[in-house]
Amino acid sequence: MRALLLIDLQRDFVEPGGALYFPGAESVLPPVLDLVKKYREQSLPIITTQDWHEENDAEFQIWPKHCVKDGAGAELVKALKESLSGYEKHLTVRKTRYSAFYGTNFEEIIESYGIDEVEVCGVVTHICVLFTVEELRNRGIRTIVRKDAVASYDEGFHACALKLMREVLRAEVI
Repeated sequence: MRALLLIDLQRDFVEPGGALYFPGAESVLPPVLDLVKKYREQSLPIITTQDWHEENDAEFQIWPKHCVKDGAGAELVKALKESLSGYEKHLTVRKTRYSAFYGTNFEEIIESYGIDEVEVCGVVTHICVLFTVEELRNRGIRTIVRKDAVASYDEGFHACALKLMREVLRAEVI
């Protein structure tokens, strides 16, 4: 089964004024919303990840404080939240590290739905997107990365991550 994976499309990353917002992050939203509509029409699973940290998370020694659990910055961006409202096949994975697999129920979701193909969108290309794609590929899951629907604050890292995903991990980058 095919699924759509939307990585960290949260207010702290994608909305101006967010703790880790970068110009251009919101550019992923139009293609993402188009994909959400397509997946809903086909009644396919849509999985959103949410960076989800305790107030004193060790990650805040590396990055500014962001996506504190139950805080406004940790919420999905409004347009995405509205487009997913009421959809019974929307699943959420709350994560504390870069990979959507680390310490989460993501693997159980994949197994219970029989997911063997994942289309990936989100932020940040060279961080949470890359490390999640690496884990998907290690499990032999066909992975399609939508280059029009991933973004990074660093163009060089963005290009490098896309190249790594395509040439090393053998994900399809379209």
